[in-house]
Amino acid sequence: MRICILTTVHTPYDTRIFHKEAKSLAKVHEVVLIAPDEERRDKEVDSVRIITVKKPRSKVLHPITMWRVLKAGLKQDCDVYHCHEPSSLFVSAVLKILKRKKLIYDAHEHYPSLIAENTLFPDFIRPLVRFLAEIEERLLVRFADIVITVDKILAAKYREYHDNVVKLSNYPKLTLFGENRWSDDLESRYGKSKVLLYAGGLTKDRGTLESIQALQEIIKNAPEAKLAFLGEFMGGSGEYKEEVHAYIKKTNLERYVDFLGYVPHEKVVEYMNIAKVGTVFHQPLPRYISGVSIKLFEYMACGLPVVASNFPGLRKVVKEANCGILVDPTNIDEIAKAITYLLEHSEEAKRMGENGRRAVEEKYNWERMEVKLLEVYEGL
Repeated sequence: MRICILTTVHTPYDTRIFHKEAKSLAKVHEVVLIAPDEERRDKEVDSVRIITVKKPRSKVLHPITMWRVLKAGLKQDCDVYHCHEPSSLFVSAVLKILKRKKLIYDAHEHYPSLIAENTLFPDFIRPLVRFLAEIEERLLVRFADIVITVDKILAAKYREYHDNVVKLSNYPKLTLFGENRWSDDLESRYGKSKVLLYAGGLTKDRGTLESIQALQEIIKNAPEAKLAFLGEFMGGSGEYKEEVHAYIKKTNLERYVDFLGYVPHEKVVEYMNIAKVGTVFHQPLPRYISGVSIKLFEYMACGLPVVASNFPGLRKVVKEANCGILVDPTNIDEIAKAITYLLEHSEEAKRMGENGRRAVEEKYNWERMEVKLLEVYEGL
């Protein structure tokens, strides 16, 4: 089977789209992936043909990206279009009508909420944007033969208006994430520091500043603590980035905080393996309340104890696995006490980390999801 994976928003080497789904499908099928990027390219990587279209600098020009992805998709001789967000769903619906092919919609977020929170929109208009985005998605999803999503909350949402919904959770690869991948350079760089790690995009709603404010308290009892952010400030976070750096300077925390920027997917595990604690401090917004961050499972796969927001989705995983401590992500004192506890009780932290790793080996791994993904395509 020939599969054309389309995205108008994500990068060509997105963790779920390329490193998991495309690579898994390429074991059995012929796969081409079309995505926006800074430059146009056409090359094969790990048995996946990657075609990139040039992305305009402004978000306002996103329809140009959609048009370019549509043109690239029209040139593909494929059996299935597999898309990943509402704008690529619109493109794929057009392609399905024109080329009479199968269509899979892979929704890994609650996109109407995500679209409404875009900094392009002023606060007063966001409820309307969310409503319109919800209507648009409901209309477009009718063109999909199968809807894939990542958790039971989203699955229940899509089952309200689609008959064929499959849950394919965004778990880490056991073959990549584990305790046996180390970097001597990182070991040397951090020495005896007790590294607290956050991996992911840096935004106000993901608790970047709250982590730093808690660190100010943590170092009073654990002066060897260091907070490392593995990721970049995401689009529209310019003012927030300035606020964060101003706080660090004001509180003299420069030597305690590292912004490591983007790290290739295959290298992320090396940073996790020099850390003592993995953190997930998503703030109380609708799209985070029931969801579970992929980073939680990656920390667990590396045997890291976690400190995470006490929301239903995260709570279920952390409590069942007994792999960390849950906190109010808006309560700086609560965050600081939880992390300090893990740093001061190394045996307890180690036990929690081992529990997390065991849960990933038994349940929360991509290898199990890969089997389900291939079964979905067998049934088309």
